[in-house]
Amino acid sequence: MTLLLLYVLALLDGLLCGARVAMGRSAVIRKRVYYVRAQVKGLIGAQIVSTIALAALVVVYLASAHRGELRADLEGAAGRMLWVFLPYAALVLGNILLRLVPSTDIRSATSVMMLGPLTAIRPLVMIAGVLYGISGSALWETRILGLFILTLMLSLELALNFFAARQQAREVSALV
Repeated sequence: MTLLLLYVLALLDGLLCGARVAMGRSAVIRKRVYYVRAQVKGLIGAQIVSTIALAALVVVYLASAHRGELRADLEGAAGRMLWVFLPYAALVLGNILLRLVPSTDIRSATSVMMLGPLTAIRPLVMIAGVLYGISGSALWETRILGLFILTLMLSLELALNFFAARQQAREVSALV
């Protein structure tokens, strides 16, 4: 169950990263379709990262001589990670829900005072969560997998940003 929760959080992170890298990159007036496409790209990116992570997990598990211990160690690390990731996700989702209030002041305040800083600390939260998760691990395989998956998740926003910048450059050159 903990691995499923981490997977759902990774997909949510990808969805939000997709929206985040798209913001401010289009001059289109009606942006709903633009942002939905960006979120779908983020979701697909997170799915790709999750698939690579799952493949690495399966390879390490199958190559391990102590599968039972590895499974328990991985579940323990995942459980510890949730202690960091779930409160952060609740804060982000709570602030996004506040944006549904039909008040420009509340929407602006949540963006400036909460969502901006929460976005800024995202990499630190991810690093802290993974380090906390693997700190209690007894097996080196768990630590390596945790750091590998952390690298994948941190690179997701960089990759989405790279592709969004390329798309923006194509759109601008088509206008000029």
